[in-house]
Amino acid sequence: MSILRAILSCVCITCLITGCGRKQANKSVLHREGEPDVVYVGDKDTEMNAAINQAKKTTDSFLHALASAKSNQTDFAVKRRYATTNNSDFEHIWISQLTYDGTLLHGKIGDDPVNIPNLKINDAVSCPPAELTDWMYMEDGMIVGGYTIRVLRKRMSGQEGADFDRRLKFKP
Repeated sequence: MSILRAILSCVCITCLITGCGRKQANKSVLHREGEPDVVYVGDKDTEMNAAINQAKKTTDSFLHALASAKSNQTDFAVKRRYATTNNSDFEHIWISQLTYDGTLLHGKIGDDPVNIPNLKINDAVSCPPAELTDWMYMEDGMIVGGYTIRVLRKRMSGQEGADFDRRLKFKP
């Protein structure tokens, strides 16, 4: 199992940002058998928006690390926002197996979207770095970046948080 899939199974990191703070069927988490959970986050969630802004501000350091990856740096991934079928909500999807040509990042969808029928796991996609809503990679077995993951980890309950912490650590 790739490290991104391990992270996905440890933490609900596919975020669905809903306009006007709506949640699908009044649920905050959609549980999917055999797939990572989906967390519904309102578009006015200040903590999540701050995490996205931090990822955007530090994208250049991520691109530098990707371009000159050291042997202890692996599993580079980015998160991008996609419009859902109703065009008023957005789903944030992880993209892994990355390359960068100086203009676009190219990779594969890392998990199955919920409300984007023309996109599925392992589909090849490309996007400009300006469209990223998060980025991460592993360094010495710890997560670097992953700002939205950090927000979701902070919101985990006791046992869920303890399970995450046993399996994964953040690099300070």
